[in-house]
Amino acid sequence: MKRIFQILALSLMLVAAPVLSVHAQDIKLVTGRIINKTTRKPFDPKNIIIYTFNTTGDAEDAYKALTEGNGFIFTTNVVSPDASGYYEVRVAETGAIIVKEDMVNKCAMEQVNYRMEINFEIEGGNVLDQAVVSGTLTEPTPLKERNRMNGNNLEVGNVIPLPAHFGKTNARMILQPVLYEGGTDRLVKYLKPLVYDGEQYKLTQERRMGYVDGRDPLFKYVSPTVSLVDSSMRVNWADTIKVDDPSKSYYVRGVMRLEDYNKIYYERDMQLASARSIRPLKFLEYSIDQYELDPNKYRERPRRERRNTAGNISLTFLVGKAQLDENDTLNRVQLDKLKTDLLNIVNGEGSQLKEFHITGVSSPDGTYSSNLNLAKNRMKYAMAQIISVLPKYVRDRVYMPTKAEVAPWSDVADLLEADSLTQEAADIRAVIEKYPGSHDAQGLRIRRLPYYKKVVTPYLPKLRSVTYEYMYEIYRELTPEEILARYNTDEDYRSGRKQFALYEYWHLFQLVKNEDELIELYKRAYKESVEARGTPWALAANNLAVAYLKRGIVDTTILAPLINTGIKRVNIEEKRADGTVNSIINPEAVVANQVAMFLKANNFERASVLSQILPNTPKNKTIKSFTMCLGGYYTGGETDEEKEQAKEVFNTVAGSSPLNKVVMYLAMETRAYDMMAENAIRDLPQGDALTDYLWAIIKCRNASQKNAAGDTFSGAMLEMDAENYLVSAFSKDKKFIGLAASDGDILEQVFKNANETYELSMM
Repeated sequence: MKRIFQILALSLMLVAAPVLSVHAQDIKLVTGRIINKTTRKPFDPKNIIIYTFNTTGDAEDAYKALTEGNGFIFTTNVVSPDASGYYEVRVAETGAIIVKEDMVNKCAMEQVNYRMEINFEIEGGNVLDQAVVSGTLTEPTPLKERNRMNGNNLEVGNVIPLPAHFGKTNARMILQPVLYEGGTDRLVKYLKPLVYDGEQYKLTQERRMGYVDGRDPLFKYVSPTVSLVDSSMRVNWADTIKVDDPSKSYYVRGVMRLEDYNKIYYERDMQLASARSIRPLKFLEYSIDQYELDPNKYRERPRRERRNTAGNISLTFLVGKAQLDENDTLNRVQLDKLKTDLLNIVNGEGSQLKEFHITGVSSPDGTYSSNLNLAKNRMKYAMAQIISVLPKYVRDRVYMPTKAEVAPWSDVADLLEADSLTQEAADIRAVIEKYPGSHDAQGLRIRRLPYYKKVVTPYLPKLRSVTYEYMYEIYRELTPEEILARYNTDEDYRSGRKQFALYEYWHLFQLVKNEDELIELYKRAYKESVEARGTPWALAANNLAVAYLKRGIVDTTILAPLINTGIKRVNIEEKRADGTVNSIINPEAVVANQVAMFLKANNFERASVLSQILPNTPKNKTIKSFTMCLGGYYTGGETDEEKEQAKEVFNTVAGSSPLNKVVMYLAMETRAYDMMAENAIRDLPQGDALTDYLWAIIKCRNASQKNAAGDTFSGAMLEMDAENYLVSAFSKDKKFIGLAASDGDILEQVFKNANETYELSMM
């Protein structure tokens, strides 16, 4: 059967001769309007095909093929009118234009003959709705739905016939639509209601409300052009709904109520729009390059910062004296190291020692007062030894306090317990509990323990410690080697317990090679710059955004503080009084990467608006074109400029790859472009799952056209072809099953039959 249909279909198609080039004639813009000769109204744009020919000979050949052969011609010189019937074409001034009404294969030809405006009036087909006449219905029933995802806008609509006597002139009809998320059935939001008032109801309601419109909460939703009547009529419902995630499926249910002044006399819940939506750009292939900032333009200046450095030294004093043991060589090594560090600060370029703190802790053995006095004297002695190398003018300007403490006996118990001497530790804790708050009484009893000298005494030197901390200010830029060494060797800096200066982060961005470590550095620099000055450092923010984009991570908050959407330009320099650049508003790379973030977040509307800030340069052409396309701005437009921009977007995206050419042709949703898609799809790899699926869409659209024209035999055969292509796609990639289930371009019965065939084949 399929083979027979293919032969029949091929017999209906003729290919026109190629268009000859024009030498002597100029190409001109011709405009006009196409209307139905009978109804005096425009046609559905999807059913009108406009062919242009640069020679009348080619036009006459094509006209003959279209009228006598009752088929199609394949040419790229085709357009469609807008909803008002208006069209624009570029054609040779001695050429010709053919307009074809696709539903009944009627066409008209006009020679241009140097004219700039050519209007057409052609006989239209007597095309009936797919529903029965509303008078035969027993109650309001939605007839045909229109669901289309365009960017972040879900365009929905339906026609609901009201049989005679459902409406009344003294009644009100309310249709309350509600949007739900497909799959989860989550209520997303209530949509704008549609209200029809009968003429008598309207007059009475005005009197009841005291002629104050605001008293009627539904007044602003009442249709100003359509009134409720008692004869059969149609309720035309349509809405455009902004959704956060256009990759999800949505459906609309509605409650229709008919009420008079006293009661609701009819109520029905109905499906207004199913989750099967046309998503013309779902197969668009694209990749957006990340934009890098020039690091040299965003290098941070080194500035004076206070730095803290802390450490421990173990000094050995003579027993009972505030004097260092000269025989302990470790004393000298540690003191010399500390003195050298202090001298480097004092003598360093742009550095100044501000504070030096030293704290000593003595062991608890002996009386508390004597131990504390001894500790104080030792710390004063140690301080004198340490700062002896500092010049007097430095000593006079450095805050240098000392502090002495006596370790509690509980610290001794902790050390014993750590070495598994649990009983001995318990004995000491028992003494502490018995004599709380009395260090001397505790020491007296603990020293009486039989194992004190042998077990406890060796732990006492561990409690004799000296700690120091010094703070200094520096205004010297560390070398890249010094910064990297600090990052690699100092765990406090590496872990983030200590902060790098922003200019040090700048060097680390260039020096560190590990991507995971770089992301953490970007985060730290971003956070610390916000804490320091209220706004993020542009280089850290952009680097973090680029790293996220490469990994498919979406975060639109990173770059947002650096963009001022009120300024419609990029790279605006904000200068200081001396003429140097203080900051840059809307850095081009930042704006471009934020557009990419919005695209990944499926927020095509925000991306489209933001992309308009980017200048029209060759570098930005790809991201601007794909962003506008995904936002739905690839056709139409109110002004000539908008129309020209939409045309450029369409051509750029369609010309980017063979697949995108097919996708864009199908996205136009006109018979002319469907034919071009059918021709272009032959350049895709045949037998591929996606190609099979696109063939199924084309076949379904062709079937709908044939069925609408009354050619049900051809329509049925095309549906069978579509089923075969779908089964082939399902068998190669199961993801197409889910796609087809919610795809408004796939006829529902075609999907059901194809899915059933596929499931049977898998048994």
